[in-house]
Amino acid sequence: MTRLMALFGHWFGSSLAHAFGNPREEQQHLPPAIGVQPYTGEIARHRR
Repeated sequence: MTRLMALFGHWFGSSLAHAFGNPREEQQHLPPAIGVQPYTGEIARHRR
C-alpha cells in the first residue's frame, strides 16, 4: 500500500509538472529572436 501511494505521488507530480509546464524546460524550446537582422554587406537590388 505504501508503494502504491508513492507511485501515485510520483504520477501526480509529473502530471502537474506537465500540465503547468516547467520553466527550465520552457527556456530550452524558445524560438529565435525576431528583430533586426545583422548587416551582410550586400545590397539586394530587385528589378521592377
